[in-house]
Amino acid sequence: MTWNLPRGEEFLPHTSFSELKRRMQAEHGAKPRLRFLIALHRKQGKSLDEISEACGVPRRTVHGTLERFVEKGTSAVHAVKQSGRPKRLNVAQLRGLRARLLRPPSASNFTESFWSTRLVLALVKREYHVEYDASHLRRLLHELGFSVKTPRPKHYKSSPREVAAFKKKRGSRFSAQDGKGEPRFAWTSAASSSRHTRREVGLPEANPQ
Repeated sequence: MTWNLPRGEEFLPHTSFSELKRRMQAEHGAKPRLRFLIALHRKQGKSLDEISEACGVPRRTVHGTLERFVEKGTSAVHAVKQSGRPKRLNVAQLRGLRARLLRPPSASNFTESFWSTRLVLALVKREYHVEYDASHLRRLLHELGFSVKTPRPKHYKSSPREVAAFKKKRGSRFSAQDGKGEPRFAWTSAASSSRHTRREVGLPEANPQ
């Protein structure tokens, strides 16, 4: 609450005005200098509105800065660096995910007949509370030994007989399930994957096709 923020000599009672000013002058970063300036104004007893006008920043910025000073002392001038790294699946979860993907989607209570990127994203979010973007998930699936299979486009001059023969010969490869009832993918076993990553998660290296 704004009325609970100390001002004047009660603000940073163990740090004098001259010390705050000295430290501000020693700072090279614009943001730390601004934070020290806000603290100096408060040390002089100025209100939030007066500091906002003097420093040219919103009142909420002044309030937040002063709160951090009260909580952390003068170390508040340096913002805590955030890694920004999103949550990722650990080794056990990666193994569990791979085991799930080796079974049909119905085993994970999905109605779709094959694993697509969209479906795997939904699975990861539901089971592990982790959200990937599609491009990162595709890299992860390659590392786990899967690769995307896209049907090749039909050529406008292709022979109907050749098409029929091709489908007969290759049809099972692109069906939702193989002859053993195992899942077929928009994703299937990979021709190449990151051997380093696969070793890290304790998975066997993929054999080249």
